[in-house]
Amino acid sequence: MEELSRTILTFLREQGIADEDIDALKHELSEQVAAPIELIRRRHRDELLDEAGYQLLLSHLLSAPVRNGIDPADVDPRFLQLIPIGYARRHRIVALTAQNGPVRVVTDDPVDMAVIDYVGAVLGTPTVLELAPLLEVDNAINQAYAQQDSDFAEVLDGVGTSSLADEGGMTGDGDLLDSGSRAPVVKLVNMMLFEAVKRRASDVHVQPLATRAQVRYRIDGVLYDYLEIPLQLLDEVISRIKVIGKMDIAEKRLAQDGRTTVTVGERIIDLRISVIPTSYGERAVLRLLDKSARLYKLPDLGMSLKDQEAFERLIQRTHGIILVTGPTGSGKSTTLYAALQYLDCTEKNILTLEDPIEYQLPGISQTQVSTKKGMTFATGLRAVLRQDPDIIMVGEIRDEETARMAVQSSLTGHLVFSTLHTNNAAGAVSRLLDLGIEPHLVASSLLASLAQRLVRVVCPVCSESTAVTQRHIREFQLDAFLQGRSVKTAQGCEKCGMTGYCGRKGIFELLCIDEPIRELIMERSKASAIEARALAKGMTTLREDAIRKLLSGDTGIEEISRVTQEDVLVEELARI
Repeated sequence: MEELSRTILTFLREQGIADEDIDALKHELSEQVAAPIELIRRRHRDELLDEAGYQLLLSHLLSAPVRNGIDPADVDPRFLQLIPIGYARRHRIVALTAQNGPVRVVTDDPVDMAVIDYVGAVLGTPTVLELAPLLEVDNAINQAYAQQDSDFAEVLDGVGTSSLADEGGMTGDGDLLDSGSRAPVVKLVNMMLFEAVKRRASDVHVQPLATRAQVRYRIDGVLYDYLEIPLQLLDEVISRIKVIGKMDIAEKRLAQDGRTTVTVGERIIDLRISVIPTSYGERAVLRLLDKSARLYKLPDLGMSLKDQEAFERLIQRTHGIILVTGPTGSGKSTTLYAALQYLDCTEKNILTLEDPIEYQLPGISQTQVSTKKGMTFATGLRAVLRQDPDIIMVGEIRDEETARMAVQSSLTGHLVFSTLHTNNAAGAVSRLLDLGIEPHLVASSLLASLAQRLVRVVCPVCSESTAVTQRHIREFQLDAFLQGRSVKTAQGCEKCGMTGYCGRKGIFELLCIDEPIRELIMERSKASAIEARALAKGMTTLREDAIRKLLSGDTGIEEISRVTQEDVLVEELARI
């Protein structure tokens, strides 16, 4: 013990620790208040040493090397299979595959050496100790367990005839990665959600059919079949989903909605769950919202430089309405969040009304709309106006009352952002008029309408270049000038899940309201007349912006045809 104490004191002197601290420690060691390493551990937490210095000391005392980094791919597969993630996190350990020799067990601080021996016993192999910073150990644990392949066949075999009475601890809390000791049906649902997160799915569909239940994932806006579940297991799976969403598992005749939060490693996922009865059984759809995902800024959205600069000027106006339009799932909320982040919330009072609040924005007051509690967009807007706002974001204009309140707010010196469901930018004007807003109010308040869609980005790993042919032009209704141009085509690889695409970008159509367009609004002109005037002033349509993305190599031919085909048909019908 005395030799170990002298070694510790000598090391601390070499590290430049103050003499008074060393003298105090020497006194404690002489009094044998605690074992030397345990005493240093306590003093380390009092910042006698930083983490790097503490690990150098442990390395010196235990003859254990300090690693510079941990590659999750090096984690031993047997460790992932046999050691639950909860145990690995609690003891902050991870085992690395050894080529020839003992398994290397890495930790930031070997508090209990028996844990190292236990891992060796479970793996059936000798072990050696290595040290690494806590953050690197935690990241290696989360990433290695997250990269595991889900063995659905094994779990389905294990479900058997298990009943809900056997499903202990069925709550929505906990980490989806920690399923080792869970009941089979709980493990099955956890694995479904974990795979959805891993594959970047926005929605999980559990759809009953005549002979089976189909699990489908919506990835980058497109549904893919992923897993088949025997029909006799559907009730248990749906019941588990209901428990997660805090719904009534006994009610099978009415539609139900629920929500909860789960974690996958360090990621926090909000789940919005809908269950409805169908002819073959109950169907469930789970919407996944990754709360830890990064918020996009305006340059990240994919706007052309011209449209981005115009949009930035618009959102700095002091009053008026700016509308973002498009179908559900076209990224409207993401665009509005990016706009709010661009603004200086220290100089302006910014408030939002949302259903639901998707991301927390620092410095901005966000309010959740709740129809059941009487807080609608219209009533919420009245309350928000008493909060001395400069800028108000209204999640969606759904009815005449909300539209009228938004217009009145803009006319009394507030800048209002909101969304509408219309096919193109000019359609926003027609929609406001259809809601009963007088033309002179629309003309006075509306600053701009931004229509948008999302196109999938071709996978950078497997995409290939090809020349546009006459067949492409005919099949995908492309403009003739594209013939012979080089574009990217999707192929499919492991990185993109064999879809050929990885991520999405926006395509945009920005309609700025000028005096001639205001005159058209006052005359209740058709959307086609307003669009023609905007095109004459240089507006870029959704189709044109999609073709720009195609020529720049961001997306593929099939994708711009899929996303903008409806707009082409609308244009053709308008000309008839």
